[in-house]
Amino acid sequence: MIKEKIKLVIKDNIATIKFIDPENHNPLNKDMGRKLLDILESLRDNSDVRCVIITGSGKAFSAGGDIKQFKSSIENGTPGQLMDDLTRDLYKIALILRLYPKPVIAAVNGWAVGAGMNLALSCDIIIASEYAKFRQSFCKLALIPGFAGTILLSRQIPWQQAVQVSFFGDTYSAEQMKKLGFINEIVPAEKLEEVSLNWAQRFAKGPTLTYARTKKLFFEALSTPLEEHLENERQMQIKSAESEDYKIGVFALNEKKEPVFIGK
Repeated sequence: MIKEKIKLVIKDNIATIKFIDPENHNPLNKDMGRKLLDILESLRDNSDVRCVIITGSGKAFSAGGDIKQFKSSIENGTPGQLMDDLTRDLYKIALILRLYPKPVIAAVNGWAVGAGMNLALSCDIIIASEYAKFRQSFCKLALIPGFAGTILLSRQIPWQQAVQVSFFGDTYSAEQMKKLGFINEIVPAEKLEEVSLNWAQRFAKGPTLTYARTKKLFFEALSTPLEEHLENERQMQIKSAESEDYKIGVFALNEKKEPVFIGK
């Protein structure tokens, strides 16, 4: 049952989503994609959740697509239909994460391959175990970098690097990924959960609404003309000045205290 392959725990305003299908390296198949999307949508407007962590189990964060299903679809003469069904929810996840109204951390414990790598890249923060490995494996199957890979790569690293990563499908260590600018912190494997929770706790104590608005403006800045974007930013700042957290921040600063934000 799919419910046994993905686990959700909510504690101290932090939601941890964990893939628990280590025998199959936590594949992002149709069932897993649907369940992950359902969980993310259920948490989006949950005021008790102010940060989300996505992680894996065993030797993989996620190995991406299920190669066994790919093989079966070819044998059944339905490879296009399978890919259509599979990508519908996965692409919704890629979009929802970029516009998610609260910070999302990828705690990458091991292999992040194909769609698994791009799931991590879709998150706001990547904390990687020293044993984490990343690979854009799509070209090995004569596929394009899916799960928003063509956007995530081409807009985050130089064209030449994006081409190399995508065209060869080589494996990159956590250190190599950090040099490319994708990883925020590399930690010993036994410290991954602790460090990820430390980051999440900082976010959970922060001004959640501000984070959501900042992410939205970052996203819109990718395709909005500068003049229009500046006005959008100005209007968002006016709205932000009307929030409860703005009042809390101003009074705390005046009193030389740490603000205790409520996320509103």
